[in-house]
Amino acid sequence: MAQILLKNLLLEVSLDQIKTQFVDTGKLTDSEFTEIIDSSGGKSAYATWLSKKVADKIINAEDIYKYNAYFKVFDRRKREYVFQDLNQYKTINDISQFITKSVEIAAAEQKDPSQQKGIAKSDKYDEFKLGSVDGFDVYELPIGRTDLYGVSCELGSGTEWCTASGRTKNYFDKYIAAGPLFIFIKPGSDEKYQFSYEESQFMNKNDRPV
Repeated sequence: MAQILLKNLLLEVSLDQIKTQFVDTGKLTDSEFTEIIDSSGGKSAYATWLSKKVADKIINAEDIYKYNAYFKVFDRRKREYVFQDLNQYKTINDISQFITKSVEIAAAEQKDPSQQKGIAKSDKYDEFKLGSVDGFDVYELPIGRTDLYGVSCELGSGTEWCTASGRTKNYFDKYIAAGPLFIFIKPGSDEKYQFSYEESQFMNKNDRPV
């Protein structure tokens, strides 16, 4: 508890110092600085970088809000960027590359959620979750969504299902073309089931019929 309080105190001091450097000197307005803090998630390193770039007119104030999404992607997958240290993005061209990479990764993650790193399955696959029943979280992969093979493999990890083997996509394509796949996962255990009405199959994690 004491460590958390100390960390919060140091963060407040650090943000106050940034405000003194940029707002008190007239380089940024109060509203711009508030938006920068929100976009940086309260991280002083991100707030300092963004404040400097806005103050130097390298980043337009009207674009500050966009960096909240960029920073989240960078946090999770920075090893895929040209520079892993944000401070190395200095010029307009550097920042253009940073934005392009962030948008590219975000688009790929939106198309195939299994590509998202550092996010809990419960959050990553929320759009496919139907709800919970008898202690199991229930997910539906819609009919025809052949682009969700990665999702099937991740939700079906630890099973013997041919639709989640990670070796061939053919079986998944066959099942999902016929109808939706329903996956039952019991949180905190390795118990999983998969149901396909069209194929008349309700299989346990060992790919044995229930």
